[in-house]
Amino acid sequence: MNRNRSNYIFPLITQVTAAGVRFCLETSSSDCGIILYDLKSGEELRKIAFESSDRIGNLYCKTVPDIDPGKTSYLYYIGKKLISDKRALRLLSGDHYGEELKEPLKALIYDEDYDWEDDSFPALKYEDSFWYLLHVRGFTRSKSSGVKGKGTFSGMAEKLDHLQSIGITTVELQPAYDFEDWDEETKRLNYWGYKPGFYYAPKAAYAYTGDPVREFKDLVKALHKRNMEICMQFYFAEDFPEAEILEILRYWVVNFHVDAFHLMGMNIPMRLVASDPMLAGTKILSDHIESINFDNIRKPGDRRVIGYYSDDFRYPLRKLLKSDDGQVSDVLAQLRSNPEEYGRINFFSSYRGFTLMDMVSYDRKHNEENGEDGRDGSDYNFSWNCGEEGPSRKKKVKDLREKQIRNAYSLLMLGAGTPLIFMGDEFGNSQKGNNNPYCIDSQVTWLDWKDEEKNSGLTSFLRQLHDLRKNHSVLHCDKELYMTDTSGTGFPEISYHSDTAWRVSAEYYSRSFGIMLCEKDGRLLYAAVNMNWESTKLALPRPPKGFDWNMILSTDPALTDKKSVASDTKNASRDQFEKVIPGRTVVFYETVKTEIKKPAAEKAVK
Repeated sequence: MNRNRSNYIFPLITQVTAAGVRFCLETSSSDCGIILYDLKSGEELRKIAFESSDRIGNLYCKTVPDIDPGKTSYLYYIGKKLISDKRALRLLSGDHYGEELKEPLKALIYDEDYDWEDDSFPALKYEDSFWYLLHVRGFTRSKSSGVKGKGTFSGMAEKLDHLQSIGITTVELQPAYDFEDWDEETKRLNYWGYKPGFYYAPKAAYAYTGDPVREFKDLVKALHKRNMEICMQFYFAEDFPEAEILEILRYWVVNFHVDAFHLMGMNIPMRLVASDPMLAGTKILSDHIESINFDNIRKPGDRRVIGYYSDDFRYPLRKLLKSDDGQVSDVLAQLRSNPEEYGRINFFSSYRGFTLMDMVSYDRKHNEENGEDGRDGSDYNFSWNCGEEGPSRKKKVKDLREKQIRNAYSLLMLGAGTPLIFMGDEFGNSQKGNNNPYCIDSQVTWLDWKDEEKNSGLTSFLRQLHDLRKNHSVLHCDKELYMTDTSGTGFPEISYHSDTAWRVSAEYYSRSFGIMLCEKDGRLLYAAVNMNWESTKLALPRPPKGFDWNMILSTDPALTDKKSVASDTKNASRDQFEKVIPGRTVVFYETVKTEIKKPAAEKAVK
């Protein structure tokens, strides 16, 4: 769908009309109005009072003629107080990043047309997506990024080749609407942006060109040309008007072609948002979906639009990864979960908590730079430092850490939900053990792109896993798999195994299992997962006649023989084949046609 110019009227924002510039201010005061300034010199041009005839309820609206939008900025006044337009479309805030504001931010009167060309919404399904969560500034702010527009929307656009190369389909941004990044109350930087903001304006400090609106639109258009999507995070305080949340989301869909929203806060009107006709087809994600009646949600075609974030996936999986007891049952349930009503976003790490590299490098948080004496951030990270706290030169420790990250990748891609990784996890980015860097704008929170080359093996392995998931439809279904044969193949869609085929060992001490998945055409895929520190035997069921098991991928670099066949007569019984899986290793097998060996005499005949 192509939307270059909308006929929809947004009643709450300042906008240019044929009669002049229409201003809107929400207040209960009778002493209020507009102050116009010369954009170049900053000198006051006019002070225009709102009159009682301009008022409906607590909303004042006035159309002012004879204004040159390109040469004018403005503030509102209420009594003697100057205030910024909280619904501004663009702010003069590009040069103040991280600095305390001495005066309210002036707003621009934005009225530029934009050529969206043939832009269309990819409308990807959750089951066909791979998500990437990033902070716009931290993603490319470091010199090591090698981009021109460091820390900006433009810098992001310069890295789309990298994202696409690892299979990313959807990029989720931490708050990228404008907000005051200096917190007057705490006297600290608000680096993340989870606070009330200017919800209609892209963040000016994230613009390399000086025009955040156009630069953001250029980024969206570049993503869409690659058939990639963009998801915006929005944080709303508990007392924010529910009706205006709808207006804000509509504005970003119509004017910025945004594909999805992750709505954060404690009073999100998910029922209203999910049933709004203008947002039909737009992905709406939340950390709380308990209030939604899915019977009333219209799906566009067969696509799910609601998405769910929770920690239900990452914590059991993290515990299993570090070899904790009693995790197998919970892990299998989380890997299988794939509701028909909504998409599940599965992740090991996000902006909250450790990165993947820190998850395998630190036993405890190291938040000294935050200025809160270590009181901030969760104490429950379910991490393991692999034998040494922090950076290590020991080859044994480094190799184990890289292997554990490959294990995490594998479990993530084995999950039936939509996989998501946090920026830099594809090449082992570290935040130096800080699990809550909400106020830090430094190398701690900026990606070190030198790791891309240093840890290229991790990135390469993630690409292989993405290709494996993409090439096996059973790994990205639109519904939960059944433990029965639904296609007449002779095998259930999903089954679980241990040292004995067709039986999973979920005892408290168990740390290993096998998952077998069956494609509709009868092809079988088997994932052998051993998170014990010792080698373990796992059983693979005997495949159909004429087929062998073939190892296709392993998290253990020592298992490099890609032609290793599991159905050798050695270790074979009537019903199963036993494979010894090294400690802390995931191995993937698939069925291949049996190679028919010709008799020696026949080979000699030319």
